[in-house]
Amino acid sequence: MTGLAARITAEGARLAAACTACGACVTACPMTPFAPGVDAAEPRVAAGGMRALLLGEGGVAAEAVAWIAACTRSAQCNAACPEALDVALMMRFAGMRARGATGEAPRYATRPDPGWSSRVKAFARVTLTEEEQAAWL
Repeated sequence: MTGLAARITAEGARLAAACTACGACVTACPMTPFAPGVDAAEPRVAAGGMRALLLGEGGVAAEAVAWIAACTRSAQCNAACPEALDVALMMRFAGMRARGATGEAPRYATRPDPGWSSRVKAFARVTLTEEEQAAWL
């Protein structure tokens, strides 16, 4: 494995090794009520599953995958983490791995969005200066 996939794997594992899977991030997350099964589970189940996914371990709980899939990058988890980890970045790496970006089988389905790029460009045109548009678009 080389390039981006290797970086996602290495950095995710590095952050996961420092995580205690206490569940404070899950408790702070505003998306927990929208992730199937997470409200009914102990917060440690979802946090531990995210950690296990980043470490490449098996047996990742369905609640963890649901929580990862529901993440909107609010980053409220970062302030809640007693280890002061960048949990939002961990969730981003976990989401990439869960979608199969590192060569593993996807753990949840995603739908293709062929209009995504054009919507990003339209938004960028509203917020970027003409010089920035020339350089970036």
